[in-house]
Amino acid sequence: MHSTGNEMMTPSVVFVLLAVLGQTSATFDTNIARGGKVIQSSLYGNAVPERAIDGNRASNLGQGSCSVTRTDFKPWWRLDLVKTYQINTVTITNRRDCCAGRINGAEIRIGNSLNDNGNGNPRCAVISSIKAGTSQTFVCNGMEGRYLNIVIPGRREYLTLCEVEVTGQALDPNIARRGNAIQSSLYENEVPERAIDGNRASNLREGSCTHTKKDLKPWWRLDLLKTYQINTVTITNRGDCCAARINGAEIRIGDSLNDNGNDNPRCAVISSMAAGTSQTFVCNGMEGRYVNIVIPGRQEFLTLCEVEVTGQALDPNIARRGNVIQSSLYGNEVPERAIDGNRASNLGQRSCSVTMKDLKPWWRLDLLKTYQINTVTITNRGDCCAGRINGAEIRIGNSLNDNGNGNPRCAVISSIKGGTSQTFVCNEMEGRYINIVIPGRREYLTLCEVEVTGQATGITAPTDINIARGGKVIQSSLYGNEVPERAIDGNRASHLGQKSCSVTKTDFKPWWRLDLLKTYQINTVTITNRGDCCAGRINGAEIRIGNSLNDNGNGNPRCAVISSMAAGTSQTFVCNGMEGRYVNIVIPGRREYLTLCEVEVTTTV
Repeated sequence: MHSTGNEMMTPSVVFVLLAVLGQTSATFDTNIARGGKVIQSSLYGNAVPERAIDGNRASNLGQGSCSVTRTDFKPWWRLDLVKTYQINTVTITNRRDCCAGRINGAEIRIGNSLNDNGNGNPRCAVISSIKAGTSQTFVCNGMEGRYLNIVIPGRREYLTLCEVEVTGQALDPNIARRGNAIQSSLYENEVPERAIDGNRASNLREGSCTHTKKDLKPWWRLDLLKTYQINTVTITNRGDCCAARINGAEIRIGDSLNDNGNDNPRCAVISSMAAGTSQTFVCNGMEGRYVNIVIPGRQEFLTLCEVEVTGQALDPNIARRGNVIQSSLYGNEVPERAIDGNRASNLGQRSCSVTMKDLKPWWRLDLLKTYQINTVTITNRGDCCAGRINGAEIRIGNSLNDNGNGNPRCAVISSIKGGTSQTFVCNEMEGRYINIVIPGRREYLTLCEVEVTGQATGITAPTDINIARGGKVIQSSLYGNEVPERAIDGNRASHLGQKSCSVTKTDFKPWWRLDLLKTYQINTVTITNRGDCCAGRINGAEIRIGNSLNDNGNGNPRCAVISSMAAGTSQTFVCNGMEGRYVNIVIPGRREYLTLCEVEVTTTV
């Protein structure tokens, strides 16, 4: 009888085949997707998201095995694996009966964050195309995550998935076990690794506790190898003796090795622990690569029978944790688009920031604290105008002089091919601010993605906040409906028709006043000038700061004189902590319109 090729092989046949291949035991990658929970951006008909993990690769929509969203802008599908895995592969089966090209450009994102519905997690792969009805496997090299998203960025589209299969290994939620341990000294053979062996045995003779000598300020340090947001630290105390030795120990978390890591910010102080017990300390997402336990101020033995840590790995691209601003705004191409995690490089995909055609256009990233910067990667526009980036400079430092453009230079961008990404090595230059600026000519600055890697120095920079938006405003007169509140609406749009600029009538000595409601130390005042006309009207305006209302506040001490500003640009004036409740902008000595498209005022908190 001839085989039709359709019979199922018996287990004995499988064993024989494996033996022929030199394998006497089979190891198959399990599809972990089937144990998860799914959701998607919207629902088309009855094509529910669960259909993509039903174990069936049937790829015609009528077979009832494909999930489909509506034609959403940026449609997405998310798989919750319920716990964190190291993801090896993701296999996607595309629709057969129609519309295979709809999947083109979709991204696979993996991580532990639900920011942007999980679409902000690190990227495993971009799907250039999958043939109709076929399955394609993408290798993710052990990326860690609980959530797996498939998302089509930058356009309105249906997202159809006929099957998603995932392989990987579950991670121990105790991230301490992935790290390396060291301590201030070694008592006999009680090595630091014993505190992360997964064993809470608390009698010293059981061989599961670490122990220092009787040091002044003894310490134990866990290196997690990368930066995490730490949720909890659980410590098990010695049980057979000496429970009070742990009293007063501190848990410190951060990225600095100053004082062996003991200088990092403190999560908790251990007041006391009963012998042989475990106690959990909540650290509320403190960021750090290092977790130290240290007993400050006395000579003591430090004994730890187990240290367990929970938390989520942070995206190594530190740009995504920062705030951004740029010299001006072209249309709706806001500066945040350059740190959205998406390298899409065609302007229509809505993932690029663009300034107007400024003289010396710039874009600035505020990392909120000081880092040693290793690399800066820039993705250039792909659909047009690649040469516009030529000559741009990357500047890194802690100063806001010249809007940050005066900081030391990491690199000059000679050129970047259209749609490509180029990495610049900055050799651990230190700074809170990263500027990209095109000096010396009038140009558009377009950035489709900026990615930054580096290590926090342990120096937490004070945070500057824009306090203008909480204030009250008044001006010398009102032109049309251009009310003074428009200058603190958070919008730098600079064309009068965009309804975001305040304007006075043509007054003699026109003025605008911000009442901050209480006295502040003012660091900076940033002003955005009108872009569609009449840029020179601002020339000679003065910024005045103080607590007096004499002359409507215009008699207060002067921070700066605005000599000139290019149309539609923003300029920052440093006021060095001048104190005042009132911030006035006034044009003395002539009859003029005063137009302000945005006023931002910072103080340090």
